[in-house]
Amino acid sequence: MRKAALSLVALGLLLLLVAWYPRYVEKPAKDGAGPLSVYVDPSRPAPEYHSPLDWWQTHHMDVLNRGDLVQSDCLQCHDAKTSCNNCHSYVGANEIVP
Repeated sequence: MRKAALSLVALGLLLLLVAWYPRYVEKPAKDGAGPLSVYVDPSRPAPEYHSPLDWWQTHHMDVLNRGDLVQSDCLQCHDAKTSCNNCHSYVGANEIVP
């Protein structure tokens, strides 16, 4: 009887774990389809220093920390709500406040 009760408790805990396990969240992507898609105004051409985009996405803070650019330079083209904070919230970085 005791083994059956422990088995039911273990099965119940396993079911709860599966039910509340974090769901997969699609990585933010430029012009993506998910809720975290990054929108950049297509009427503005991308600056040359944004190429390659993969490098820029992971190293833009290095450029800001060196003082080559300041945050207000970025916000001339980027809307923080649709092109910065989606990624920042995904990776756990501080949100951009214009």
